[in-house]
Amino acid sequence: MRALDYARSVRHTLVANRLRAALTLLGTVIGAGSIVLLAGLLRSGEELLVMSSQRASESDLLRISKDNLPVHLLGKVVRDLNRRDEADIEASPLLSDVRATSEASRELLIEPVRDGIPAPALENEMHARLVSAAPDTLPLYHLVIEKGRGLLPDDLEARRRVCVVGWEVWHRLFGDDAKIAGQRLRFERHQCSIVGVLKSKPILGGGGDETWMWNRKILLPETTFDAMITPDHGVNTIYVRLGESPALAKKMKGVERLLSALLMRTHGAQNFKVKSENASEGQEQLILSIIKGLLLSTAMLSLLVGGINIMNIMLVTVTERTREIGVRRALGATPRAISLQFLLEATFIAGVGGLIGVGGGIGLTWLIAFALAHGLGGSFAFHIEMWAVFLGFGLSLSTGVIFGLFPALKASRLDPVEALRFE
Repeated sequence: MRALDYARSVRHTLVANRLRAALTLLGTVIGAGSIVLLAGLLRSGEELLVMSSQRASESDLLRISKDNLPVHLLGKVVRDLNRRDEADIEASPLLSDVRATSEASRELLIEPVRDGIPAPALENEMHARLVSAAPDTLPLYHLVIEKGRGLLPDDLEARRRVCVVGWEVWHRLFGDDAKIAGQRLRFERHQCSIVGVLKSKPILGGGGDETWMWNRKILLPETTFDAMITPDHGVNTIYVRLGESPALAKKMKGVERLLSALLMRTHGAQNFKVKSENASEGQEQLILSIIKGLLLSTAMLSLLVGGINIMNIMLVTVTERTREIGVRRALGATPRAISLQFLLEATFIAGVGGLIGVGGGIGLTWLIAFALAHGLGGSFAFHIEMWAVFLGFGLSLSTGVIFGLFPALKASRLDPVEALRFE
């Protein structure tokens, strides 16, 4: 049987029973579309969680922070974490492939310097958290500059009194339409010029009135921060980057031990703690993976239902076309040709359903992402996972082959004589 004859046979099956064929396609359409839709929305949701996170979350990151002294060492004078520890870590020959970044912060009352110009619609002061920063602070926390520029190496070297403010600080003290040029902040006895504004980084569910959110933080060059706020060069946190490695988990454990031993030599007591910053992230990824697996499994159940519908319609089709099968067998068609005809029909029906489902899934994903982006202020991105597209269509074709196999074999095994007598 020629390929054109197979195509005509499939068209006859679909055209002769349009409603039944449409209902049969529905299962594979929903299944394939759901896989594409859920994969795209889960990817976008995961990206939204990362972008709304207020902490550093990288797979190659270790965090050194202050800790309470053990009970038996209470009262002992020990040195706190400071910039010298960062330099010692980077200078250690045992840790030649790591990079360290220290960070200090302090909550202060800040106010804009308005030069006597009244601004009744804006606030005159607010509490914010000043953070010592370097150029690599922005990628560390997934921060984006919305207006102006970020901190430059020259700002640190020259100890310039400049700052980058969070979105809420700018919005409340200066207003959205204000220009950055000439704008200044005052805190305690100091002033700094604003050179940049961070893009809004809201936390899901709000954040109360606390200043730990990046929208309420102000970035100062770390050298300027030390000169103005912490002349003892004390820090709250030191981040240590390892760099990607195939055996990263084992490598991090070894570096944790080396860091603890190195700091113990200079501190003399365990008044710090070293923790992998991706420990909690690993648990979050596990939860997301479980949710993703459960949702995709539910979508695959729709394909199973679609496969059962395909088997049902093909069995009915075999019964309705029993006499046609008998005529073809009498004219010399082999059982293999008969089974191939019905198997191709089932696969074609499933493939059409898969294509419609994939296309519909892409369109629905875009529509939902568009609606959520406007509802969440443009922070919900549109993503299509190509693996989900191929998986949805591939599973649809596989469903047609698997569930069309039994009707095809049944058709090929019909007795030609009995088939010709069938009314």
